[in-house]
Amino acid sequence: MIKIDSISKEYLMGDNKLLALNNINVSISDGEFVAIMGSSGSGKSTLMNIIGCLDVPSSGDYFFKDDNISKFTANKLAELRNKEIGFIFQNFNLLPRLNALENVVLPLLYSGKNQKERNNLALKALEDVGLKDRIHHRPNQLSGGQQQRVSIARAIAGSPKLILADEPTGALDSKTSIEIMTILNNLNAKGITLVLVTHEDDIAKYGSRIIKMKDGQIIEDKKNVSN
Repeated sequence: MIKIDSISKEYLMGDNKLLALNNINVSISDGEFVAIMGSSGSGKSTLMNIIGCLDVPSSGDYFFKDDNISKFTANKLAELRNKEIGFIFQNFNLLPRLNALENVVLPLLYSGKNQKERNNLALKALEDVGLKDRIHHRPNQLSGGQQQRVSIARAIAGSPKLILADEPTGALDSKTSIEIMTILNNLNAKGITLVLVTHEDDIAKYGSRIIKMKDGQIIEDKKNVSN
């Protein structure tokens, strides 16, 4: 599904250049569950943003399902994100004035489906994460774990082939974290490719493969034999 070929990413910081990624090479197959680990500044979030088409590399090529998207226009990247990729964030990124159903429906507005279809997809996704009885609750009426479930429902409502999860348990207690990771494991078992960024060993172990990064480079890439 994904092939990262000699990708580097530079950011200008005043008169200085920050090399966030340094000649990265990695491939991710359909159906894998990959955990990317590293301390702050290791480059893991930059790599996640490039995989998610939220940023573009300074050099190198990114192939998504055999298409070289490194030179895609902003509109084509947005179209790819909407059709193929679901996002889950540490801080949920829910709109406070919208209820759970409306938050899940929101990204489907660009799918070309009519209102009834969008609502049905959102309802199904919320039911799949165990929130059928919370669809009219706003974020401030939900626990942290429930808000993350809404975020997961939003990510899966459009039937993406790839889900990117950026520290999805970072704002949750350990019990709730296990519940969220169980949901993600179940999604992966259904064939969805999962790429997870975390700095927690206990969360990374859910992946079938663990990539460790330091100073913008991959320092370890191995199968998780404990999974």
